Amino acid sequence: MKLEHWGSLIGLVREKRPLIHCITNYVTARDTANAILACGGSPVMADQPEEVKEVTGISDCLLLNTGTPNKHSKTAMKKAGREANRLHHPVILDPVGIGVSAYRMDLILEVLKNVKITVIRGNASEIRILLNILTDVTSKSNQPPSHGVDASPEDQITGDNITGLVETAKALSAMTGAVTVITGITDIVSTGSETRLIKNGCSEMAQITGSGCMLDGVIASYVAAVQDFSSSDTGQSGLLKAVSLATAVYGLCGERAAQKTKESQGGTGSFHQFFMDEISRCGESDLKGGLNIEIS
Repeated sequence: MKLEHWGSLIGLVREKRPLIHCITNYVTARDTANAILACGGSPVMADQPEEVKEVTGISDCLLLNTGTPNKHSKTAMKKAGREANRLHHPVILDPVGIGVSAYRMDLILEVLKNVKITVIRGNASEIRILLNILTDVTSKSNQPPSHGVDASPEDQITGDNITGLVETAKALSAMTGAVTVITGITDIVSTGSETRLIKNGCSEMAQITGSGCMLDGVIASYVAAVQDFSSSDTGQSGLLKAVSLATAVYGLCGERAAQKTKESQGGTGSFHQFFMDEISRCGESDLKGGLNIEIS
């Protein structure tokens, strides 16, 4: 399906209600599922190797998240990914904590070796480490240390380093063929040839566990709703628009949730509730004057 008006994508997600197969982080699985439901998609969580191929076969998109890997993860992700590729379904990869351990790093590289990825989303540290490993331009010992699953202080997106991070996103996209998303105070979305800077969002989003994982689910839902994409320039451009819009809408919902939290004199728990409310209530009319997307 080709969209004439990209603002209508919010309604299209709710109309199509795409089924998202999630092999994801058990710490944030509930929030990821609820975010998918809130934006209009439908989640299914299945990570047993014996069933992932079958579940992927009935789904519209596959979401792979390495936040809590186990001994079955590599087999399950590769089997599901190959089936998604066979069916030409989009695959979203979140390389959570790639710098935390050699085990996790090996899992992510095995997935990339065996599965064609549509979108790679991570924080600046994860994307930088992944690109460095793939290009072998620097040794692990010379890289700024991983800060758990969060971006290290050296990788916090600022006006001073954003140009370099844009180049990192472009390089990873050129190498993998995937749209790359680097999330931070400014989100970077790139196909390699085109890049968007998303300036929606708020600091409160970083204070709740799983905000990145929830974004994975929203991106997956938007991408699944516009499956008329290919490796052509037109297809990549359309995919860029879908991912950029999903990221910007998510950030805008965060801004509105933060404002409501402030008005109610609430804290982190209140913000989390308001945030989910905003995702579930957001419609096309809510976007006017609210989205902040720049062409880089």
